[in-house]
Amino acid sequence: MRNLLLSSVAFTVLAGSAVAADLPSTKSAPVFTPAPVFSWTGVYVGVYGGGAFGDGKSTAVNFGLKTSASPNGGTAGGLVGYNYQFSPNFVIGLEGEGGWQGLESSTTIFGVTTKSSTDYAARIRGRLGYALGNALIFVAGGASFSDLKLSVSSPGANSYAITKDSVGWTIGGGVDYAFTPNWIARVEYLYDEVPSATYGFLAASGLTYDDVRVKSSESTVRAAIIYKFGLPEAAPLVAKY
Repeated sequence: MRNLLLSSVAFTVLAGSAVAADLPSTKSAPVFTPAPVFSWTGVYVGVYGGGAFGDGKSTAVNFGLKTSASPNGGTAGGLVGYNYQFSPNFVIGLEGEGGWQGLESSTTIFGVTTKSSTDYAARIRGRLGYALGNALIFVAGGASFSDLKLSVSSPGANSYAITKDSVGWTIGGGVDYAFTPNWIARVEYLYDEVPSATYGFLAASGLTYDDVRVKSSESTVRAAIIYKFGLPEAAPLVAKY
């Protein structure tokens, strides 16, 4: 009887071991953590620099003499803005900027020299973009603010200068590229249209010079380096079994 009992226990142990060996493994599956996904949402600040060139047309109000000029120069300044990414590749934003803009030109007709120059430019623009990962293709438009100094002079007569501030409109586009989670490089083109303004040289000079009506536009090509606050969004965990 004892030998029969021991044989039964041994058979049971061996059978259990064989069944356990056939069961599927319950080893934990590895968990993969993808790299964080870049998000354009957030506040950013930056600096820009580039070149600008303009197209100006002036008309002597009483004499009807028309002249044109093509001022050019450099531009540099700072910017601040906010982007919001949604749906899931579209980005909207608002950006403000301001800085130095040094456009100059000079024209001489019938002994009268007319010089024009600008000292600053500022803009408030809405932005709409399409994100392709770390790249953002965008268009932007809004209001532009600048000054235009116009001076006239001729041999044997006094020279006069008048400066006017103006509010116009701007539109443009470009590409932002995030080369780190926080640093962004930008290249863009801007077009600014300035409404016409009349410079009252007739009253200032006492009939020596005529009033001048000026209408101008400007094109700017520039680059910017931008710092975006915040970190990329964490991607969801993906596990394979």
